[in-house]
Amino acid sequence: MQRIVGVALASTALLCAVAVRAADVAMLNGKVAKLKDKAGTVSDQALVKFTKESAFATLPPSPLCPTTSTVQLTSDTGDVLIPLDCGHWTASGSRYLYLDPTGSSGGVQKIVLVSKPTGGTLLIKMRGAHYGVSALPGQIAFLDARITIDTASYCGRFESPPSVFKKNDPDKVVIKGPSGACVAPPTPTDTPPPADTPTATAADTATVTATPVDTATATATGTHTNTVPPGSTATDTPTPTVTPTFGPPVAFRVDSVALRDPHVYVSFGSCVDATDPPGLGGLSANGLISNQLNADGDSDGFLDFSLLAIFRPLRQPPLSGVTLDILPADCTPPVGMEVCSPGADSPQSTTYANQSAGTCLTPLAGTVGMNNSVPYTPAISSPGAPCFNTTPVTISFPFGVFTVPLQDVRAGATYVGTPATQLTNGLLTGFLSQSDADAIVVPPDVLIIGGHTLSSFLPGGTGSCATHTAKDTGPMGQQGWYFYLNFSAHQVTWTGT
Repeated sequence: MQRIVGVALASTALLCAVAVRAADVAMLNGKVAKLKDKAGTVSDQALVKFTKESAFATLPPSPLCPTTSTVQLTSDTGDVLIPLDCGHWTASGSRYLYLDPTGSSGGVQKIVLVSKPTGGTLLIKMRGAHYGVSALPGQIAFLDARITIDTASYCGRFESPPSVFKKNDPDKVVIKGPSGACVAPPTPTDTPPPADTPTATAADTATVTATPVDTATATATGTHTNTVPPGSTATDTPTPTVTPTFGPPVAFRVDSVALRDPHVYVSFGSCVDATDPPGLGGLSANGLISNQLNADGDSDGFLDFSLLAIFRPLRQPPLSGVTLDILPADCTPPVGMEVCSPGADSPQSTTYANQSAGTCLTPLAGTVGMNNSVPYTPAISSPGAPCFNTTPVTISFPFGVFTVPLQDVRAGATYVGTPATQLTNGLLTGFLSQSDADAIVVPPDVLIIGGHTLSSFLPGGTGSCATHTAKDTGPMGQQGWYFYLNFSAHQVTWTGT
């Protein structure tokens, strides 16, 4: 009876809040909206982002308890209204953050709302089993994204024009802003009662910290060998089969990356090696990567580029490895104290093997240096034991400003500590075909190199100013380049599963 009364009171409060809500404040600087509806619900997700948004030039009302807040997505094909659990909101200065890795309230895992006089930021991410994106089937005419805090309501409509539909399929919708004003606050048609929303337990929100190398436990099954001699009256006792139960995932965030081979060349009147020259600083190739890793340039509350290696679980020598995921993530600053959660992209999974002696990964013979004979400097570092290396995979690898499809990708690093808290002497290798390099265009807003193909910066590539070649022959006989990057990483708090 208490539960029923609680549901009635909560529902009444929500309906009253909607009824007295003021007219929407229009959000006109929508950057992107994405909807994904795959088989089942685990892969369903939605992402909406507004940047330099004048609606948040001043701070909205506080969403902290006991304030009521909601998120609503509306299209011509459906409507989803989600009451938010006020206990997941936190405030810091001019920033509100909603974090619920379980997505217990309608799949809302994260909301970032930052206020700035020059225009603020709103990011909403929804994903997981509690979020039914199928309520908004694809091939839509528009998408309204609304957030309501107390009686204040903010809404932006993605509709062509001014928005541009990059993809509008039944299972995936991608819309680029800007957004426009919503026509009118719609009447909610899908209001999940709070009582049906699972309450996160300590296990749902556990913070991943340094994990023992292995936490195997044994469980018994019926499999055994009969050891009772024929004719004996003794009772046969089954021998249990030991099944290991591994520890939780442990995440490491890459905190430095240095391209070692091939070098990149840019025309500044003359052809200049722009990989890491002292005079270019942050405009060099490695400088640009470093800026992305260590700064929040767009002031959205997250470091501009975060790449994680997630061990599932962390097992160090002499134990064998298991599974390792590589994925872009959303990580809050400062570097060294990051809290990371899943990004919009799916992880790339592989397996890893451990070594107690020797070197775990080295460059392939004949694939390093100018004309594959004279090595570039500084030299490529290789990870020594105790270390790991991964099995080769083909993945789309994010390099901060663009994504590169790499073949024969391998990674390895040296463990620091037991259990490890850092990875050093990391080496990442992978092959980029010339046909793919010809098709990749650096975003126009990147200083100096924007608008040019990746191939034009690589020795031997189409349009390159370099007089030498660094091209290699790939695993399928294609022409292209083997990339070698050194990296380091440190353990971070991981809020995902």
